[in-house]
Amino acid sequence: MAENLKIVGSPSCLEALGPALRESGFDVKPFSRPEEALSQSPDGVVFSSQDPGWESALKTLREVVELPVLTLVKKNLGRAEIEKFRGQASLGYIREDAPIDEVVVRLKAMMEKGVDPAAARESRAAKRIWFQQPVKFKVFDREHIAWSTTLSETGIFLRTQLSFPLYTVIRLQFDIPGAETFECDGVIVRQEVEGAIRGMGVMFQNLKGDGIASLESLLQWHRS
Repeated sequence: MAENLKIVGSPSCLEALGPALRESGFDVKPFSRPEEALSQSPDGVVFSSQDPGWESALKTLREVVELPVLTLVKKNLGRAEIEKFRGQASLGYIREDAPIDEVVVRLKAMMEKGVDPAAARESRAAKRIWFQQPVKFKVFDREHIAWSTTLSETGIFLRTQLSFPLYTVIRLQFDIPGAETFECDGVIVRQEVEGAIRGMGVMFQNLKGDGIASLESLLQWHRS
């Protein structure tokens, strides 16, 4: 899907991500000014929140054309700072320490106009948001870490090559911006072994009051 899609990025982003993005099939070009980016007719843009003048450059780009824009942000980002990105019309953000394959997953999904490839074949009443975070989970007394892709009131999708029997009970732990660490039990309700995003869908179980409040607050904030 990435073949011939052009990504333009700031020099600081491409220094770290450029080679891997090219290996993933993207046509990657640098830019230093918004006009230079637009002249290349890109399919998507990658910024870093550490780039000087990124806010004004992003505003200029988004006023001229609707483009998927992914912003790399620091690890422990608060909600107020994320709100700034949303106010500047950035369509997505991801932690700057995220593995390159997570960046690729997000860019591809953004270019598919918000389609969640892991869930495309399944209709859900619960609306999902993109939520890419490292998630600790414990199965059969062994601990693992996987990156999530999407989150809803009812569950989370974990991108992993690991496979477990359906309806296996696991213990989940991950961070929610502006809240305490979220912990609960989960049940594996589906396995995706083919397609663009492989992993497992987990349904939340035994949610506590504070956990429910943190989850609902995050979801409402993302959808507002």
